[in-house]
Amino acid sequence: MYFLIAMIELAGLNIILALSVYATLMVGQFSLAQVGFWSIGAFVGGMLTTLYDFSLFPALLVAGGVCAVIGLLLGYPCLRIRGIYLTLATVAFSEVVRVFFNNFEFQKDVGGQMLGPAGPLGFRSIEVLTAWPQILIAVAAFVAVFAWIEHSRVGLATNAIREDEAAASCAGVNIVLVKVSMFVLGAFIAGVGGGLYSTYMSYVVADNFGFHLALISIFYVAVGGTERFYGPVFGAILLTFLPEAFRFTGDFRMIFYGAAVLIMIVICPRGLVDELRFRLAERKNREAKLREGQKEPEKASVAQSAI
Repeated sequence: MYFLIAMIELAGLNIILALSVYATLMVGQFSLAQVGFWSIGAFVGGMLTTLYDFSLFPALLVAGGVCAVIGLLLGYPCLRIRGIYLTLATVAFSEVVRVFFNNFEFQKDVGGQMLGPAGPLGFRSIEVLTAWPQILIAVAAFVAVFAWIEHSRVGLATNAIREDEAAASCAGVNIVLVKVSMFVLGAFIAGVGGGLYSTYMSYVVADNFGFHLALISIFYVAVGGTERFYGPVFGAILLTFLPEAFRFTGDFRMIFYGAAVLIMIVICPRGLVDELRFRLAERKNREAKLREGQKEPEKASVAQSAI
C-alpha cells in the first residue's frame, strides 16, 4: 500500500513537470528550460519552509512567482529565436541554473543546526510538508487551468499560433503576449512543482536537475500527446509506472524501458492519446460516409417509384 501511494505521489509530480512543458508547446515553442525553473522552485521552496518557517502554500506561491518573473525576463529574448536555437538557448539556461546551485552556499542556524544549500553537497534536511493530498490538489488545480484554457479564446489563440503564426497574426492575435504568457505559465507551474518536490523529498542536489530530467520531461509529452492537456498527463502516469512493470528484468530494466518508449513513439508518432483520437475520428468519418452512401440509393429508389 505504501509503495502504491509513493508511486502515485511520484506520478503526480511528473504530471506537473509534463504540464509545464506542455504549456510552451501549446504555442509551438519547444523549451527545455522547465528543468531550470523546477530546480529554482525546489531550492526557493526548501529555503522558505526550512530556513524562514514559511507554510507550504505561501512558499509554493513565492517559488512559482520567482520562476514566473524569471520566465518573463527569459521569454521576450527567446521570441527572437526559433527551432533548434530556442532549444539550445533553454538548455543553456537550465545548465546555468544547475551550475549556479551546484556552487551556491547559504546556510543558517536553525534550532542549533546549520541548514541550507551547501554547494555540491546539496540541500539536506528540508522540512517535509508535502504528501499525496498536496500533490493531488496541485495536479487538479493545474489540470483545471488547462481545461479552461483549451475551452476559451486563449486556447483558440494558442492553437492558431501553433498551426500558422502568420495567419494568427493577420487574424488579430497578439503573438508576443500569448507566447510570453504561456512561457510564464510553464515557468510558474515548474516552480510550484519544484517546491512540492523539495518539501516531499527533503533533500535536493543540483545534479538531479540536469539534461537527463529535461529529456524525461519531453518523453512524458511526446508519448502522451501534444494536442490536448490530458496527453501529457497520461504520458507522465504511464512512464512513471512503466519501469516497475520491467522490474522483473533486474539490471536490464532500463533497457526494456527505453525500448518500450521507442516502440510507442514509432507506432504512435502523434502520441498515444492523440493517435487514439485521430483513429477514432477516422472511424467516425468512415461510418458517416457509409451511412450517407446507403441513403443515396434509398433516395434514388424513392424518386424512381414516384416517377
